[in-house]
Amino acid sequence: MKSSSRLVLLLSLVALAAVTVRAVASANRNAFIADSAANSIATSQQDDKPAEQANKNIQVLKGLPNSQLITVMHFMRTSLGVRCDYCHVAENGKYWMDDKPPKQVARRMIEMTSEINKTNFNGQQVVTCNTCHRGQPKPIAVPAIGQGVFANTTREDPATKQPDPLPSVDQVLDKYFQALGGKAAAQKINTRVVKLSWLRPKLVNGGTPNAAMITRGDTWAMEIYQKAPKKYLAVITSPNGIIQQGFNGTSGWVKSPQGQREMNSAELARFARQADLLGDFALKDQYSLMTVTGREKIDDREAYVVEAQPKASGGAPAPSTTGPARRTEKLFFDIQSGLLVRRIVLTATALGLDPEQTDFKDYTEVDGVTLPFTIIVSYLDDSHLGTTRKYIDVKQNVPIDDAKFEAPGK
Repeated sequence: MKSSSRLVLLLSLVALAAVTVRAVASANRNAFIADSAANSIATSQQDDKPAEQANKNIQVLKGLPNSQLITVMHFMRTSLGVRCDYCHVAENGKYWMDDKPPKQVARRMIEMTSEINKTNFNGQQVVTCNTCHRGQPKPIAVPAIGQGVFANTTREDPATKQPDPLPSVDQVLDKYFQALGGKAAAQKINTRVVKLSWLRPKLVNGGTPNAAMITRGDTWAMEIYQKAPKKYLAVITSPNGIIQQGFNGTSGWVKSPQGQREMNSAELARFARQADLLGDFALKDQYSLMTVTGREKIDDREAYVVEAQPKASGGAPAPSTTGPARRTEKLFFDIQSGLLVRRIVLTATALGLDPEQTDFKDYTEVDGVTLPFTIIVSYLDDSHLGTTRKYIDVKQNVPIDDAKFEAPGK
C-alpha cells in the first residue's frame, strides 16, 4: 500500500493501538497490552468523534465512529482484493479527493448494500461487499462451466452415511480441560515466568514514496510474570524503550518512555482475566451462550466449532450496534487432541463483520500443564496489525516478590 512516510507512520500508530485493544479483547489469558499507544487509546475511544468531524469529505459513512474508519476501509479493500490507491489518491493530504471514479462507485455500492439490508434483513449486515466480490474488483456474474455438473442434474444422490452426532458444549470443554493437563495440575502452579519473542509489523523505507509495512518483520522481546491468585506483569523491550503493564490483583498501571498512568476500569477487567492462572478452566464463564454448531478442518485436522456470545461487563450479553450482537466468537477444538486451535472474533462494523483470528500452535507440556508456544493473531489488515508470539522459555513455581506487581514509585 503506497503512501507518504507520514501517513504510514500514522497508520502504524493506529495499528499498534488496535493490536493493544483487540488482542486483549480476545479474552485469552496469553494475550497482553504491548505498546505505548495504550497510553492514549482509552481516552481516544471515549472521545470518539463521528468520522465526518475528524476527516474531510465523508459522505455516505456519516455517523460512523472515527475509530472504525480504517477498519471499514480495509474491509472494503480486502473484499475487492485491491490496495488503497484503487479508490484513493494515496498521497498524504489527498485521500479525501474524489479524482478516481472507483471512489464514487464505492459510495453507490455502500448505499445499495445498506438499502438491501434494510429492506430484506432488518438492517443486519447480511449482504456486504464480499458477498459478491469475493476478492475480485468486478463480481463474476456468469457461472463457470462445470460448476453445476452432476451425473443426475435433477435429483440429489442417495443419502450417504450421516455424520456422527455433535457433542455437547460441556463434553467439548471437558476434553479441552483434560488436554490442558486437568485443573488439579493447573492448581499446583503458583507462579509462571514466560520469555518470548513478539513478531510484529515493521516500517521500511520510511521518509520515501516507497514506505511500507512488512508483516511480522520486527521482533520485540517480552517477559510475562504471573502469580496466583491474580497478579500480572508484562515487560516489553521496544525500539523506543521499555514498556511495562502491571496488575497487583486490584489495581493496574502502565509505564512507558512517555510516562506512567493508572489503568482504566475496562483494562482492569481484562487484566484480571489475563492474570488468572486458572483462566482457561473458566472459559464458559466468559460467554452468555455457547453452542456446538459443526465440524471444520483446521490445517487438515477436524475440529469442533463452538459459536459463542461473549458477556459484556456485568455478565450481560454484549450490546448490539449493527445486528443481534456487537461481537461474536467461534472457537475451534481439535477433535482428536481436544485442544483449542483457533479462535475467531467477529466484530460488527457499519459494513459487515470484521474478523480477528488467533491460532494456537506448538502445544507443549510444562510441569504437567499444556501451553501453546506459538500464538498467531491475524487480521484483514494483517500488514499493519498481524503479530506472532513465540515462547522461548517457561518457568513455573519460581519465587516472585509481590512488590514486582506494584506501580513504580509506590
